[in-house]
Amino acid sequence: MTEQQSPALSTARVFAANASQRRLVIHPRRPAADGMFNVLTRLRLTGPLDTDRLERALRRLADRHAVLRSTFALHGDQAVQIVHAEPHPDLFRMTDRHSLPAGTAGESPVDALAVRLQNTPLSLDHGPVFQCTLVRVTEDEHELFLVVDHIVIDERSVGILMKDVRAYYADPGVELDPAPQLHEVPPRDEVSAEDLDYWTGRLTPLSPRPLPDVSLQQDPDAFTAGVVHFALPADATAALDRTAAAHRATPFAVMLAVYYAVLWDWTGTADTTMFVPTDTRSEEEHFDAVGFFQTATFMRYEVRPEESFATLLDGVKRMAAAAHARRHVPMLQILDALGLDYGDLRHPVYQTGFTYAAGDIDNGWQLDGIRVENVLSYPVVAQIELLFEVMRSHDRYRCEVVHALGAVGPQAAEEFARRYQSVLAAATEDPARTVSALTGRVGETLAS
Repeated sequence: MTEQQSPALSTARVFAANASQRRLVIHPRRPAADGMFNVLTRLRLTGPLDTDRLERALRRLADRHAVLRSTFALHGDQAVQIVHAEPHPDLFRMTDRHSLPAGTAGESPVDALAVRLQNTPLSLDHGPVFQCTLVRVTEDEHELFLVVDHIVIDERSVGILMKDVRAYYADPGVELDPAPQLHEVPPRDEVSAEDLDYWTGRLTPLSPRPLPDVSLQQDPDAFTAGVVHFALPADATAALDRTAAAHRATPFAVMLAVYYAVLWDWTGTADTTMFVPTDTRSEEEHFDAVGFFQTATFMRYEVRPEESFATLLDGVKRMAAAAHARRHVPMLQILDALGLDYGDLRHPVYQTGFTYAAGDIDNGWQLDGIRVENVLSYPVVAQIELLFEVMRSHDRYRCEVVHALGAVGPQAAEEFARRYQSVLAAATEDPARTVSALTGRVGETLAS
């Protein structure tokens, strides 16, 4: 970081970044990957909003959570978090719908703004890494966009921020209990040779790639994102929960086992490695800390078509538990041991991923009399070729197939979503059926 890039360090404190943050500091932020690391929350606010009160509540978030007023840099090979005394002056912006540039055909100006905010990277060097934009649509309707770089936030953190802003808006004078701070989290335990050997043993040799080889260098638009969204009906959700309970598994394990089965059916490849984002919060006092506590846990399983779904589920459950127990091993250290480059997306460990969130922001919650609705916003850039996302909300699961258009076309993604729902329904109806019977056949591969 140059002197020009750094705010006055006399009013800042410098800490070593944690292992999860370090990989995002050193990751090459390619021009084709603009917005890849942006986490966008879009909220529709209906009612007589006090905009000054909202701005104060948002600024108090940055006062409360130091990571929201931080910048990041590399000093030599050391990644650091620089905590500034004051929130960034550009943290909050307000505009009117009629002042926004027009969108493309069929796109509203507010929707066009959402795309621009999602697609415009934040600066780790300069900040802000947390930026809020409020749009006045009508006298009693506003849209609030919270854009946060992934280096300072994970899925759990979003819920913490929403809880805090609700408290600050309801009572501008409230003093909340001190929040745990990301930079105060003690370093992880030393990685043992046994733990590292587990990962190198699991991933050597690498599993084959079932998906087409996509290179950002060859095609800068290859990672333009497509998204297929669907929700499981309440009865399908209930059947999934019953299956999990009957087999002493989590819903996560059931849905992951179905994902492996569908990938086999869809591509014809049985041995698949995927990465699963995993929360590394290990102490109860850190559970309410805002920050990036995630790592990528590699999960590898070889589907045997003649095994029952119950056997597949048991194998996936045991594999996932063993991987989760070693989640403290930094991803970069595993990749170094394998001789892999973190930024090279052509390796099999990056081909596909699976994410599961136990709960999301509820629609219809109140901000001191203001109705708040969470508006879905889809990514502009896909981080990997194929990502299956699951979010539990009340009595159903919300699912998204996020895919890089250079690897998986829209029709193929739609077909994948249909197959997933079909296999899940069959598996929960009769877990004793074999994987081949559940899928019916080896489907058309992506290459065909």
